[in-house]
Amino acid sequence: MIMENTFDKVLLAIDKTAASTNALVQACNYASLFKSELTVLFVSGDTFETFEDAKKQIKDFTLSKGISVELSERKGKFYDEVAKFEKQGDFTLIILGTKDKKGFKPFWNSNDIFNVINSAVCPVLSVKTSSDEFKLDHILLPLADSTKTRQKVPYCAEIAKRSGATIHLLGISSTSGSETEKKVNSYLRQTENFLSERGLKYTVETRFGTRVSQGIMTYATDVNAGLILIMTETESEGLFMDSYSQKLVYSSEIPVMSIHSRDTRLTGQAGY
Repeated sequence: MIMENTFDKVLLAIDKTAASTNALVQACNYASLFKSELTVLFVSGDTFETFEDAKKQIKDFTLSKGISVELSERKGKFYDEVAKFEKQGDFTLIILGTKDKKGFKPFWNSNDIFNVINSAVCPVLSVKTSSDEFKLDHILLPLADSTKTRQKVPYCAEIAKRSGATIHLLGISSTSGSETEKKVNSYLRQTENFLSERGLKYTVETRFGTRVSQGIMTYATDVNAGLILIMTETESEGLFMDSYSQKLVYSSEIPVMSIHSRDTRLTGQAGY
């Protein structure tokens, strides 16, 4: 079932890096697309950092876009503060700005980013310093050999419906063989039917016996994707902290939306 407003409350967790500017652009565009309430959270860690200049920039930017914004500031460990803030605010999308794969800001280390993604109930969008400006003409939706892989389909459909994007389905697995291919192709057919019933544009491609993370990033570049949707749990290569999901969040220059299987607002317990 598709909800009327999938992302009605957007939380942007931000710092002063260039990635935060990119994340702000993403947040404002999602807020505009879904008519969302936007909240910006600053976490200062153990430093004496202030965000007054950043706050003014955000207010000016959101005002120019006609978007209302609420600003909040916390001091403490990044993961702890974002996790507490999410629970208090009942947000439906979290957006994080991260540096490129060469490193994160000291108190925004990789564990913080992955802990936020792993603990959040709602989807988390990670945006790199090197990410292009907001574009949603093409969305990559990889489907792997796990029953959980389909739970991200309704989110993808709703984003595509709002943006007019073409969805590029990629059936992919690190293994090959008749059973794996049969399972993945079955998920692809179910997803094609789901998208067709909603009048959404899509293409289909399959790749088996390949490195999943690299295969996804390569194909995302091939189709000029502006967004990749993944599950946080196992889809083909193990649990999130060791999976292709982590590799994508860490390495992809294209924004990655991570969805947790416990998020059943759109999907129900058995997927769509």
